Formats: sequence, C-alpha cells, structure tokens
Amino acid sequence: MKLVLLCLSFVFTFNVNAQVQRAINGTSVVRENIIANSEFHFFRDWTKMATFKSGIGETVELFPIIFTNAITKSEIYGLQLDVEVKPRNNEMRGVVYSGIGLKNKDFVKRSIFIDKSEVSKMIAYMERDVIPHLKDSYKDKSKEYVFKTREMFFAFLIDGKDARITMHISDYGPLGDGTGGGAQIEFWTETQVDDFPKFLATIKAFYLNMK
Repeated sequence: MKLVLLCLSFVFTFNVNAQVQRAINGTSVVRENIIANSEFHFFRDWTKMATFKSGIGETVELFPIIFTNAITKSEIYGLQLDVEVKPRNNEMRGVVYSGIGLKNKDFVKRSIFIDKSEVSKMIAYMERDVIPHLKDSYKDKSKEYVFKTREMFFAFLIDGKDARITMHISDYGPLGDGTGGGAQIEFWTETQVDDFPKFLATIKAFYLNMK
C-alpha cells in the first residue's frame, strides 16, 4: 500500500533522522464491531470537540462516540478522530478523496476510532511524559515522545530548539472499509504545541463521561 503523507507545510525544518518509524498495526474494537454487526446504533456528540488547526485550514477534531449493539444493548465508548488535510502534489495518486462533510473541497478527510481503554492510557502518558516537556530544548540533540493506539501514531518531537506534534492515522478510505485508502495520513503542527494542554483537558473531560 502507498504511504500517504499530508503535511501542513512543504518546508521541512526538522531533521528527518530525528523521527522514529511511523508504524501502526491493528484495528480498534469500535471498528471491529461496526464491521462484525449488522444491527447497531452509533452516537456522535459534536457539542464540544478537541481541535487542532493549521494556518492553511487543516484540522484534527476529536469527539465522543458510543457504539450500541441493537440486539444485546451492549455499549462501547470511545473517541472519533477526524483529520482534514491538503494533499501534497502526486502523493494521493490512486487514493479516493472524500467529499462528505469537507470544509475545503481541495482537502481529503479521513476518520479513525480510539477505544476507551486507549483514551485512558493516552491521557496518562501525555500528562506524565509530554506536558512536562513542552518547553524543553536541546543543542544538537533530539528526543521524541511516542504514544500509539491501534489506529493512530502520536509523536511529540523536540529537535534542538524546535518542537512538533505529529499524528499519523491509518487510512481506511472515505467509507472506512479500506477501499480507496492508502497506508497512512499525516497531520503535524508546530504552531499549536503551546495549546496542547487545552487540547488534552478537553479529551480528559470526554473520558470522565464515558461509562
């Protein structure tokens, strides 16, 4: 499968060798149940979202979801992450675009799911390992903090005096079934690093309301 790299800018100031391999392996429990069950309810709450935005209009949005089996009434809580980014030249060849809900027709939109158990671990990791180091810097050194879910690779990279947050997500295509997708989609930002504590606080509020 092709590697789909979608970035906020075409000017790279970071040392590529400072980044570890962006490997994602697995499928969320939420997605597994969507695929396996023929009768279910799917609840999304857009009243409040955790959001990152770039200067060219690219976005990452997270919000709570609930999968309910229509027969057993069992519920699965989690988050949906929507990413909307601008393709770089020639990097989306053969990949199907999605026009559903797009804010910008020149962008591509994809979604993944983060299971409740992963949300808990993600909050704990980011509070312990990322938040305390947002202002760190090095001289001729780099350090990267990584957290992975089944469908997402999150990284906070400090390269010298520069800092970047990156999110790679599995590309399941516009319909979420793998058709018309690539391998990964990438969102990264340098300007939003200082806003990360607010982003994480919103995710924590979502988690506290999950059963």
